[in-house]
Amino acid sequence: MKSALVVGAGFAGLSAALHLARAGISVRVVEAADRPGGRAQAWSSGEYRFDLGPTLVVMTDVLEEALGARHLAELELMRLEPGYEVRWRDGERFAMHSDIALLLAELERFEPGVSARALDYFARVHGAYRDARREVLERDHTLLSFAGLLAHPGRMRPWIAGSLRRFTERSFHRSRLVDAWTFQSLYLGTSPLRAPAMYALLPVVEAIEGIWFAPGGMASIVDAFANAAESLGVAFSYERRVERLERNAAGRWWAYAGAERFEADAVVVAADREPALALLGTPPPRARSPRYGHSALCLYLGVRRRVDLPYHTVFLPDDPWRAYRALDAGMLPDDPLLYVYNPVARDASAAPSDGSALLVLAPVPNLTALRERDLAAFRRRIFERLEGAVGELREFIEVERARGPAEWASELGLMHGAAFGPDHTLDQMGPFRPPMHEKRFPGLVFAGSGTRPGSGVPMVVISGRLAAEHLLRR
Repeated sequence: MKSALVVGAGFAGLSAALHLARAGISVRVVEAADRPGGRAQAWSSGEYRFDLGPTLVVMTDVLEEALGARHLAELELMRLEPGYEVRWRDGERFAMHSDIALLLAELERFEPGVSARALDYFARVHGAYRDARREVLERDHTLLSFAGLLAHPGRMRPWIAGSLRRFTERSFHRSRLVDAWTFQSLYLGTSPLRAPAMYALLPVVEAIEGIWFAPGGMASIVDAFANAAESLGVAFSYERRVERLERNAAGRWWAYAGAERFEADAVVVAADREPALALLGTPPPRARSPRYGHSALCLYLGVRRRVDLPYHTVFLPDDPWRAYRALDAGMLPDDPLLYVYNPVARDASAAPSDGSALLVLAPVPNLTALRERDLAAFRRRIFERLEGAVGELREFIEVERARGPAEWASELGLMHGAAFGPDHTLDQMGPFRPPMHEKRFPGLVFAGSGTRPGSGVPMVVISGRLAAEHLLRR
């Protein structure tokens, strides 16, 4: 293999391009948008700047492995302390510290005497996470190899069939602590009611390895990936939407984008996997279609007032489990769960000196599950909840944009408008997740949240590397 095409310039595609280029492969990235980023696009309106997708920076070792130490250092990442706050309606707050002394003090404030159990919990979960990174998340398992792992799970044994909620309740007895250490599975579009115990790793990694802030937001990390790729000779073709992929008689791949045709020995398709299969003229059989997770309604608000919130804040209902049951039933919760990203808390350049550029995210069902379509009424509930905590917002709005399941589908081609891809339940993990490659498409691999290992920036960066490694082994 001397040349490769990468379809899609999100984190998965950029990661694949970097790894292929370092191996001496001539790489071209073809992207429908006018810039890199995929779901991690940035958007500006007047003096307001927004990250449209992911905002939490974790697992920085994955970024370093992809970018290299020099490029990562140039980002000047800063560790947030605390990483975020969790707030309930009655005013109670929990701070997710990554300073262990502060974190234990915070836990003790909620549940006196919990420190010993908490330290044991952190040690067990983080140790199992390191094993899972090596044995599950960074490997493209076959059913046979995965069966061997299940036969000897080691420190991962409690995760194999356990419930996230029950696993967490064994260490934290106060309900508010259970709330604060389980909602994170929503990062992957999976309700904590259905999430396997494995996803206890999410808050533990946040606490032990930290949550980081990138000056300039997530877009600065996207730019670092793209610049690193260009420095290795990767070519980018923007505003080129690939409409068809074909393998010619000589075994080379053609990608058609309008009147243009790109040719290479191999292809990485870093787009949502099922819509991408349509580019090959072979949509997947319905019986093989995975179940998709929840989506999100995102409001991007430029408000002409400073909002007194940390960089990251999670607003939970007094009974979040009722909200999870509503989501799992295809309903919009009466009392929405909210995540609010307030970059001006650390980066004043995101808004005018007297303004704030907020991303407000509320989990909602995807298009196949959503039973009630009145997102306007749900928007009102979102504002009522948020304004009850921070004061009037609506009268100060100068910029507003919304993305719900319909926009995730139409703007980014995400299957069923599921912002996080296939659901992350036990039967859709490891080799049970849609495969990265198929024998009927030699020289073509998939990368991103629609395949292995899963959703989230670190996972799709790993996916890009695994895709590149598969092609390099051909």
